Amino acid sequence: MFSNLFIVEVFLKGGIVMVPLLLCSILALAVTIGRVRYFMARPLDAENLMRNVKALLNSADLQEAIRICRSEPHPLGLVIAAGLNHLGLARQDMMDHMREEALRQLKNIVRHNSILSTIAGISPLLGLTGTIMGMISSFSVISTVGIGDPTALAGGISQALYTTATGLFVGIPALIVYNWCENKVIQYEDAVEYCSLDLANNLPSREYEREKASS
Repeated sequence: MFSNLFIVEVFLKGGIVMVPLLLCSILALAVTIGRVRYFMARPLDAENLMRNVKALLNSADLQEAIRICRSEPHPLGLVIAAGLNHLGLARQDMMDHMREEALRQLKNIVRHNSILSTIAGISPLLGLTGTIMGMISSFSVISTVGIGDPTALAGGISQALYTTATGLFVGIPALIVYNWCENKVIQYEDAVEYCSLDLANNLPSREYEREKASS
């Protein structure tokens, strides 16, 4: 029954190269699902978060500002919380703590992006490898039986076309998802820079150092 399915027919006619292409497609799909779920569960709204934080700082409620940042689903909240925890330090030292936390959180944001990049790069090359193998098979047939029987060439030509198409079919979506993930990374880095400067440039006063020490 399954042998009559078109996708199974393509896989069988594509030759041995279809095996790594199948593995690439499964891995790319798994990484894509994981990355989409991760980013959808952690929406980024830096301006709204900073607006709430500065409002609480103006009300001298440092602990509530820290609590809001830590409860923020996006890792940016933890970066801002790191700055709030070091308000008593010099401006540059406080920003250094925020950058340190930003680098720590960046590991989760870029996780598995390299896998998508690799799949997007090698899938078309695997397809090209299958194409070359198919053409070699076709020329081998030509050298044996000549070009008088077109059906004798069909196997090699179909292998060449199927692997090329499959390589592109796997690689193009992987590249799209990779670029989407990289855009999320750029948004995060821009938000960290914006929030770090915004917090450092708009501190109400040093009374938070005393408020933090007394709490």
